Amino acid sequence: MKKQIVLAIATSLSLASTALFGQVLVNETFESYADTAAMRLNWDSDGLGTLDTDFGNPGQSATHPGGTVNTWIGSSFSLLPSSGTIVLKADIYDPGTGSAQRNTVGLRNGADPLFEMGHYNAQSSQYAVRVLAMYGEPNWVFFPGVDRTAGWHHYEATFTDTDVTITLDLESDGTVDSTLTFSGSPSANPFVDLRFGGPSGITSAGPMWVDNIMLSQIPEPSVAMLGLLGGFGLLAMFRRRR
Repeated sequence: MKKQIVLAIATSLSLASTALFGQVLVNETFESYADTAAMRLNWDSDGLGTLDTDFGNPGQSATHPGGTVNTWIGSSFSLLPSSGTIVLKADIYDPGTGSAQRNTVGLRNGADPLFEMGHYNAQSSQYAVRVLAMYGEPNWVFFPGVDRTAGWHHYEATFTDTDVTITLDLESDGTVDSTLTFSGSPSANPFVDLRFGGPSGITSAGPMWVDNIMLSQIPEPSVAMLGLLGGFGLLAMFRRRR
């Protein structure tokens, strides 16, 4: 009986820890793959992306020429911002040359909801975000106050039940160089697809490289509190019985 109580306490506190600090659903560094065929066991063989074993941030990465996307098939998920904060992170390499580049990392459920971040056409900065069927539907919006720069750039999108905030860290040096925030309601439909490549499958005048894709969700605080209260309650009962 004592072992069962201890196990219940550990399980409850573990669930509470997950609720407090979040659950990582995808953590893709591309380091574990020997070749493109191995990568496509997790990233949909219909896509045009390939594994680059010689270039990454650091180590290996995936490269994509534009066109048909690669979709994550390594595991399934169904995520609603109303169930907890969703965070999508990715490092995207811009070679700094080539016009009309159109390559992104995104979350979708068909066209509702739809989110993309990355390169979209030539501007003083081609770094842009696309949002449809949620948060006021701003469609394509470019990051303000930044010029196009060659290098690895870190994107981070945070979705809540009231807004989405996307930050851009040029050259991945730990400094946020530009931020976009869109307010409004999220979609009633969940995100079910994680993908990289041409947004909506469109072609690109140049390739991109992508690395360190991470998708996670932090449940609502009430869920964490329930887990903590349950764990502490079991712990108190265990101590009384001793």
